[in-house]
Amino acid sequence: MKGASTILPQDDVVISRRRRITVVLWSAVLLVTLSGFIALFALLLSDQRHQDWVQAEVAANNLGVSVQREILQTFHGADQALMSVRELLRVDPNFRFDPQKRRAFLGGSGSEVGIGEIHILDARGELKLSSETSPRLRTNFANEAFFFTQERSRQDLLFTAKTVGVSPLKEPAVILSRRLTDATGKFSGVAVFSLRLSSFMPLFSSLELGNKGAISLYGTDGTLLLRAPEIPGTVGANYVASDIFWKLATAEKSFVAPSAIDGVERLFNVGRVAVLPLIVTVGLSVEEIYAGWLRLASMTAVSFLALAACVVFLSVMLAREFQFRRKSEMRYRRLAHIDELTGLFNRRRFDICLDEAFSNAQAGARPLSVIMIDVDRFKLFNDFYGHQKGDECLRAIAQTIRDRLDRETDTVARYGGEEMAIILPDTDASLADVIAEDVRRAIEELAIEHARSSLGRVTASFGVATFEPTGHDGPQNADALVAAADEALYGAKRSGRNRVISRFVVASGIPALRPADEAARLICVERVLKALTPTVRQSLDGISQMASQALGTGIAVVTIVDSQEQRFVGRFGIELESTARDMAICSHALASSETMVVLDAAKDVRFAGNELVKGERGFRFYAGAPLTEAVSGAKIGTLCIVDTVPHSAFSREQQNLLAGFASMAMDQIQACLTAMPEDGPQKRMAAG
Repeated sequence: MKGASTILPQDDVVISRRRRITVVLWSAVLLVTLSGFIALFALLLSDQRHQDWVQAEVAANNLGVSVQREILQTFHGADQALMSVRELLRVDPNFRFDPQKRRAFLGGSGSEVGIGEIHILDARGELKLSSETSPRLRTNFANEAFFFTQERSRQDLLFTAKTVGVSPLKEPAVILSRRLTDATGKFSGVAVFSLRLSSFMPLFSSLELGNKGAISLYGTDGTLLLRAPEIPGTVGANYVASDIFWKLATAEKSFVAPSAIDGVERLFNVGRVAVLPLIVTVGLSVEEIYAGWLRLASMTAVSFLALAACVVFLSVMLAREFQFRRKSEMRYRRLAHIDELTGLFNRRRFDICLDEAFSNAQAGARPLSVIMIDVDRFKLFNDFYGHQKGDECLRAIAQTIRDRLDRETDTVARYGGEEMAIILPDTDASLADVIAEDVRRAIEELAIEHARSSLGRVTASFGVATFEPTGHDGPQNADALVAAADEALYGAKRSGRNRVISRFVVASGIPALRPADEAARLICVERVLKALTPTVRQSLDGISQMASQALGTGIAVVTIVDSQEQRFVGRFGIELESTARDMAICSHALASSETMVVLDAAKDVRFAGNELVKGERGFRFYAGAPLTEAVSGAKIGTLCIVDTVPHSAFSREQQNLLAGFASMAMDQIQACLTAMPEDGPQKRMAAG
């Protein structure tokens, strides 16, 4: 009968047998798979337990080394401060500590006491100069070990006390000292630095050690000097009689032991702080070290129970997935080249369009420009206003860019995140700059509020690069063109944001943006230049020399930046009297009240093309502290140090020291302005 089954009974048996074989084989595969997973997870859990322990040991060691290094850096900074004060006393015997100098040498602020105190003793041990702001009850230290050690020494060596002492604030302190000599080399006293150990407490408290971890600082006599977290009544106690202290004092590697303070079993890493009588211990809770592993082990058991169900479920879902993929394929093809958020082309489509445009530009010997755009401080915008507002902002900017491009051949795409790109066929460099500036202004005129931006509204930075068929020094392929535009964009963001920078500007050095108060600032600069006398310039030369020697560079200058030039009103190690403002690295330092540091100018996109940086004798390292006029608040210039070789680091202590020298230079300039008769511009500035 038509439609009846043509399967014979023997065929049914064969099919049934095949099904049984399939079920058996599938069950065997599943059993072997699950057994393999069991063995694999057991091996992984065992290895993970070992790795957690090793990582904990490494973490404890790294923390200990970091803390020891920080303590040593503070120790060396204290020694640098001692030598700087000693040098200042040689230059100026009437040197005294004022709040600015105290901050430069000791740190701290009006509500903080800094890292310690500096005391100057004469040849009889009498206290003749101190950084302390309150009077001392004790004024003679001739019987202290550091005094008679320096008195008997014939060498200029740093002496460190072998035990921890007590500061005038009744806090543990390490005493450092250096010998003072008169012009004949005869012993004339001792410079002493009392380094407060409590100044390391913020560092200790900032370390992430878990809920039961602890970091402690012991004296070599067994006294607990600092501990984080703090336990009342423990700091100041002596643990020399406890078993664990002797392990701490003699340990050469990490060990596990219960704490003598709170009884928690910890993995201890111990380090002796070089020449100081201090021992740093980092203790990580054994329970917390294995906490993650225990969670993983328990989750593994649950995973095995769900695994079998998942296999069946996934088998069913796999068939559905194939069907779903077929339905989705056409939709994905349509969306493959469009960014859903902005409606612009996506990165993939951008690459295709750029390759086509570049091939056409080469074939037709026509210019081709690319503009890279990045929304300034967009992450801060997202964090402050939320991602929904961020999406709205990107859509508004995308629409603005589309509105400003009126040629069918122009292409705009979302390059990634808050970055967008424009392809401009038949567009030379000058026209590309005009278009970029027009788009930049249009985005700024959207006036989208941005509370985390210095301008109060959303802005964007632009990098422009152009392929010129007649040129040979520009980009010669599509990737190089994008890279050049991206480098120019980076230069725009590094030099102030909300500006257009082209590849040609990068090649010659990016000039700094003019400060917002430029008109008032130039009035102040004019008064300063009129007020400076030869005597003050000599003083500024001396301050430049001190800064150069104290910070180890060959060149130091005091600069005043006017509308066209940077003038060297104080200098050491350089013959130039001025440079053009657009070439001056110092003009970039006017944008901030902080010290500007450039470790290697040749690798900084803002200065790599600068003529002052190029060549074997070009400036490579730069650090400049701004000079701020007290009345108007205008930044008139900098005190900067320069070197012809790059530096690997410039510490916060060195920055503070440079700022201290800048303050000394500004005091000299301010004195001239005070002595200068008031004129019209000055009165207008005071009124403003």
